[in-house]
Amino acid sequence: MVMAVPFLHALRKSLRDELWVIGKESAIHLYNGLNLFDRFVPVGNTGLSFFIDAGSQLRKIDFARAIAMPHSFRSALFFCNLRIREIIGYARNRRGFILSRKIEESSGLESTVEHYLKISDALGIPRSIKAPVLAVTPDEESKFDQEFTKVTRPFAVMIVGAQYGPSKCWPAGHFSELADRMIEQFDLNVYMLPGRDEKAIADKVYAGIKHKDRSDIMSMNIRDMKVCLSRAAVVVSNDTGPRHISAALSVPTIVFAGPMDEEYTAYSSPSTRVMSKDVPCRPCNSKRCEKGHECMTEIKPQEVAGIVGDIIGKNI
Repeated sequence: MVMAVPFLHALRKSLRDELWVIGKESAIHLYNGLNLFDRFVPVGNTGLSFFIDAGSQLRKIDFARAIAMPHSFRSALFFCNLRIREIIGYARNRRGFILSRKIEESSGLESTVEHYLKISDALGIPRSIKAPVLAVTPDEESKFDQEFTKVTRPFAVMIVGAQYGPSKCWPAGHFSELADRMIEQFDLNVYMLPGRDEKAIADKVYAGIKHKDRSDIMSMNIRDMKVCLSRAAVVVSNDTGPRHISAALSVPTIVFAGPMDEEYTAYSSPSTRVMSKDVPCRPCNSKRCEKGHECMTEIKPQEVAGIVGDIIGKNI
């Protein structure tokens, strides 16, 4: 959703008619404050009942065009069920016969931002911004302050997990050492914001931190996580979703690229510092490392702390 912002920005700027978005209710907070669309239709139930219930209501609307941004067969089928004549998207997952207009695939690697912007090119819509931007609303700030009274500035956020797989994860011991260095050297509190199924690795990192009185693990929904990231002095993250949120909020973000090819997530971002090690097997893009994981283990905590120091020094 973050990577799609430049495309949605271009679409909103060029469109005179209404723009409706259908998506997960839990994630729509990412777009709050951007004025990207006229109406949001939440997807609460992804089962057959959503097809029936939402379809029966939305079919009454005379939609001129649908853009199936997810590559799933299901997303294209949903629009087909609404009897929308023009359905646009990439012809992946055997859904080409449903689409009335297929976006041409790139012959090589391209970033996700560019992947979506190519839809605007195909539609003849001028590009407006090159990188994702996000905003935090006063209402979101207020709700965060009411619920998370113990969050104390200045602080750093560490994103220690990765939904993709363990190969994307910087070692827990490295995170623990970095947390202590940030507390001791820069007087920062340290908070971890684990995602789904990431609590165990956060617990492991926390167990290795000496200054537990200055660190904590916090469970947050996307709305609150966005606010928390926006207030951080620095974010240190594996190559996973929250890194794009913090960068889009113009927060200094240090990212461990590890085994991944940076082309997939490359876009102009003065807030992002990508760290990697030049090892022979990188990039492998594998979910699990079958070797020594040197692309991650060789990024040392003292090296990262030096970059944090540069960031903190510039912001004093």
